[in-house]
This record gives sequence, C-alpha cells and structure tokens, in this order.
Amino acid sequence: MVLFSGRTLSAGIICITSIAGTAFAQQGSSGEYTPPAGEQPAYGKRYTPGSSEAQHVLEINAAQLANKGFELGFETRGSESMNFGADLIFSEKSVKEDPNVSGNTQSMLIAPKIRLYPMQALQGVFLGGKLFLGQIKASVSAGGVESENTFTIFAPAVHVGYRFLSTFGFTWSVFGGAGVNFPQPKFEEKYLKADAKGKPGVSGAIDQLNQINRSVRYDIGITLGVAL
Repeated sequence: MVLFSGRTLSAGIICITSIAGTAFAQQGSSGEYTPPAGEQPAYGKRYTPGSSEAQHVLEINAAQLANKGFELGFETRGSESMNFGADLIFSEKSVKEDPNVSGNTQSMLIAPKIRLYPMQALQGVFLGGKLFLGQIKASVSAGGVESENTFTIFAPAVHVGYRFLSTFGFTWSVFGGAGVNFPQPKFEEKYLKADAKGKPGVSGAIDQLNQINRSVRYDIGITLGVAL
C-alpha cells in the first residue's frame, strides 16, 4: 500500500524549506534574533529598555537644600528630542555681621524651561534654557530695626546636564549653567530706615547680601524623581 504520493512528498519538502528559510531570516547572519518588519521590541523603541513610554518627569532638586530652599521641577515630552517644563523655586539665606546686625534674602521664582535631548526624549545628555521670573526680598535688621526691599526680576539662563531614567521609572540628573539677573537685586543704603542708617555693621551686612544676590545667576541641580 502506498502511503505518500510523489506530489504529497514534494509539497511537504517545499513547506519545510519555507519554514526553515523564514527562521533563518529571523535568526540573522550573526546568530541574533531579528524581528520581522513592523514588530516592536519588547522593551521600548530606541535605546533604553522600558523608558519609551514615559511622558512626564517630576523631580526635586536636592542642591537647593544648601540654600534652605525647595525646588520642584516638571518636564513633559514635546517630541523625541525636545521637551518643555517649569521649575518652582523657593530659597532663603541669612547673614550675620555682629550680634545686633543681620541680613536675610528670600527668593520665590518660577522658571519655564526647554530642553533638547540628542539621544532620547527625557533622558541622556541635554542642553537647556530657562527664564527665571519672580521676586527676591532682601532685608537688613540693625538693633531691632528692620529695613527691606523687594525686587522683581527676570533672568535668562542656559545649562547642560545628564538624566538617567531607569526601567522602573526612577530618575536622577545633574546639570549646571548660568544666567544674568535683570535687574540685579542689589540692596542699597537708601532702602534703610532712618534709625538703621550709620549703625556699625550695617554696611558689612549689605555687602554680604549683595554677594548672594549678585548679577550672575547660577543654575545648578542634583535631582531625584519619577517618570510618569
């Protein structure tokens, strides 16, 4: 009894050859699996596994702790190479010239920002620009008499940095840059109340405040956050 005809055997050989050819094409000449056209990788689309789905980043800048301050940053994906966001910043510094004379400065700012990422959206090396907007209050206390003045400023700045985005959604970044305060929040003796003028140590406290509130604005960050 004949179990296989010549035609059936030929069809089987062709089928097996076709399957083997497809598998070899997917395997690739180097022995690595090459997904068919149109198939997406299991972990992200570009460079870093699991990061391609992130659309937003929320971070706290630990560097502001040195200023007794707080900085919260938000960034959202605009495209694969350009992102937008804003930082909310509060900082405070104090100086003391002698037991009876002290100074204090407080900043409350918001900074819209744009960042360019040559490697991948929201991560890797970036080049950014910010525009700091808000108020800086400077005050001098001499013998219980307090004098103060508030400055409204805007300060364009640029920075460069690097962000790491893990597959679990945690982020950290470092960046540094500088800009210019317009106008410089410079405290002057004309802002002193009459009872504070001419008292010992007042000029020294003013000089220290103006060293803090200089015309150059530094933009430094060591951040920790999450990707959403």
